[in-house]
Amino acid sequence: MSIIIKESIKNDLINLGIKEGDVLYLTIDTLNVGFFNKNRSTTLNTWLEIFFEILGEKGSIILSAYTETFWSFNKKKDLIFTRCSKTSNGAFSNFLIKNKKAVRSRHPTNSVIGIGGDIENILINHHEHSKAYSVFKELISRKAKFLMIGTLDNKNTPQAMHYCQELLGHNDHFFGKGFIQTYYYDINNVLKLFTLKDSGGCSRGGYKLYGPLILNKAIEFGYVGNAFSAIMDGEYSKNVILKELKNNKNLIQCDNKYCISCYGSFYKNGFKVIPFYIRKIIEQIKKILNKKYGMSNRSY
Repeated sequence: MSIIIKESIKNDLINLGIKEGDVLYLTIDTLNVGFFNKNRSTTLNTWLEIFFEILGEKGSIILSAYTETFWSFNKKKDLIFTRCSKTSNGAFSNFLIKNKKAVRSRHPTNSVIGIGGDIENILINHHEHSKAYSVFKELISRKAKFLMIGTLDNKNTPQAMHYCQELLGHNDHFFGKGFIQTYYYDINNVLKLFTLKDSGGCSRGGYKLYGPLILNKAIEFGYVGNAFSAIMDGEYSKNVILKELKNNKNLIQCDNKYCISCYGSFYKNGFKVIPFYIRKIIEQIKKILNKKYGMSNRSY
């Protein structure tokens, strides 16, 4: 097995199609690549060096930086979105949040973090008054490429998926609408309460879009180190996904039949939600009884 070094990763990215001046929307699992340089901090810094040795001064990288929320009936006064709020979107996103040169959009729940090129203008209109995924309109207008490094799995999704749901109006009917909140500081540094009105919901069924993307030659695959990876033209992949979801909004439902996001919405499932919630309640009762009395799920 060959040793994975900085230059080999750089060559892998170039072979995959990354060029000088590109705007990249990135999902990355650095552990899957198999590259390590001294320690975690040095490794992540080396990744940043690799990207910009290819992209140059005019290139940019952007990643999701979504943050924690609370239910409206259980408010957490100390949960306030800021420029420095930690994200659940992985080590590289959190690494960029700590970088003073990086810019974070101001959307209180679905912010993104980016660095390089014209990043301030790319992200300036993504804030508390915009749709959760509206930043993709700006990315696509700048001919962005969507890069997935080690994230081809059933947790991550082709980047345009939730934006396509947004364009079709699906996100306006998500489970929990009006009840998911966080605090944030507005542009005048005034503390306010934000209520999420649109969301793409579950991402675990996004892997079902790879078939249409492959058939339409909208995705290219390759390896970055040990990580099976992919790259897509932002606009073309968006158009392919949009067509698929227009024809079948339930195409991307996940495989967990107890998922409220996928199966608990009347908008998506109609009256099928009735047996769904009956099953869901029974399952919850079983869990409570098992926890309290040590009952098993065995049939006697």
